[in-house]
Amino acid sequence: MDEAHQSIGAPSPSPFNSEPPKESQHLLRRFSQDYLKPNLGLIYLVAAELFSSLMVVSTKILETDHAVDTNSGEALQPIEPLQILFARMTFTYAAALVYMLINHRKISDAPFGPRKLRPWLLLRGTMGFCSVFGMYFSLMYLTLSDAVIVTFLTPAVTVMLAAVVLRERFTKVEAFGTLVSLIGVVLIVRPSFLFGLPSDLDNSPAEAADPRKRLLATMVGLLGVLGGSVVYIVLRYIGDQAHAIISVGYLSSTVTVISLVGLIVFSLVGLIVFPSMRSSWPHGRRQWFILLNLGFCGFIYQLLLTMGVQRERAGLSSVMTYTQLVYAVGWDVMLWHHWPSKWSWLGMLVIVGATVVVARCKPKEPLPGASLTETLELEQF
Repeated sequence: MDEAHQSIGAPSPSPFNSEPPKESQHLLRRFSQDYLKPNLGLIYLVAAELFSSLMVVSTKILETDHAVDTNSGEALQPIEPLQILFARMTFTYAAALVYMLINHRKISDAPFGPRKLRPWLLLRGTMGFCSVFGMYFSLMYLTLSDAVIVTFLTPAVTVMLAAVVLRERFTKVEAFGTLVSLIGVVLIVRPSFLFGLPSDLDNSPAEAADPRKRLLATMVGLLGVLGGSVVYIVLRYIGDQAHAIISVGYLSSTVTVISLVGLIVFSLVGLIVFPSMRSSWPHGRRQWFILLNLGFCGFIYQLLLTMGVQRERAGLSSVMTYTQLVYAVGWDVMLWHHWPSKWSWLGMLVIVGATVVVARCKPKEPLPGASLTETLELEQF
């Protein structure tokens, strides 16, 4: 009787309160040790490129979107590249100054850098403006994927500049890869004298149908590629003589000043030459949210990128930048319902293939200066 009473009164095991089986815990622990931890740097890099693509998406939406303000019922004016750069780089420069103030004991010659390097740092900032403005401008008339793939020409142009300026070796493979990459650009631009005029010239938010606008966007994008290549050469010369955050400060401050001057000039006389460059600051919650999202994604991108580079080889880190193209095509399809044309696909394949061949055949020569990689990664977009 007592045994029966005890068995009835004993609490029955509940499936909701039971602990996970030891086998499941063992599998999770093994999965973490065998797959997650060894590839943590790779995961950070892939996530970083996702936030990088979100930055570019936010920029393109601000530049091309004609959403209707829910309060006034009026169509919002797109925001031009100079305005986006001014807003973003003002915040970046303020953050850089705060960082240098907090770590002033560890950063020598902050915020202006060593006196002998200041002209080079100023050149770095000016060319950095050309680089980022070229990307932002091309987003107005090119698809996300086309604008991103044009930036993949930077390594090829950098190799040529290094051969001329730094007297580095310029191999036949690198020359061939550069030429093939330019052919890929032609496939993306699709000039009318080679491909003819399209039957429909109506513009869409994804891409300008007019070949002249695509050509203009590509030329400005190539100017950005040249600016980015000069930045690599200048940073190669500076090496570890200046802290990375000082270079970031020069980039952000120079872009802020040039953008402000450009806005003033365009507001006075520039509209006669470029009527599309009309100033329009953010209006409504939508545009302000997208602008803030651009800055937030930029911060998360740099954080994840730094964490990933610290855990992975430099070569693998650079290869992960190709995931930008995957994200860009995905956003083109999901947000603008635009699939790349067969010529764009072929151009992407040509440029990526040529870049991979040049990278694999590049001589293994160590770069002087330990902070060069850190500086470049801090200054992406």
